[in-house]
Amino acid sequence: MRAVRWQARRKVSVDTVPDPAIKEPSDAIIRVTSTNICGSDLHLYEVLGAFMSPGDILGHEAMGVVEEVGGEVDNLKVGDRVVIPFTISCGHGFTHIKVPQDGPDERYVYLSDVLPTAW
Repeated sequence: MRAVRWQARRKVSVDTVPDPAIKEPSDAIIRVTSTNICGSDLHLYEVLGAFMSPGDILGHEAMGVVEEVGGEVDNLKVGDRVVIPFTISCGHGFTHIKVPQDGPDERYVYLSDVLPTAW
């Protein structure tokens, strides 16, 4: 798969990285269909580079389709369409943001952070 990776202050690249794999029984793999760009991404690009290491993968505020789930996942199933709030992009947190199968991504992707931040 492709990912945006931090290389140095003001320098990012789009690289091929290994596909994700289920490692923990609570994991889920989501095929990203849309994402937002966030001010946090700009902070990493410009100001907070000292906290980054070359090759770190950037990005959050995504939505997509569940491709695979671990054995302990009981609130998602393959094929569910979900929004991933920025607060759990690290794999920890809580969400119930399943969205309908119909309608364009643009209708729902803002639930990841833009809309909650404004609210």
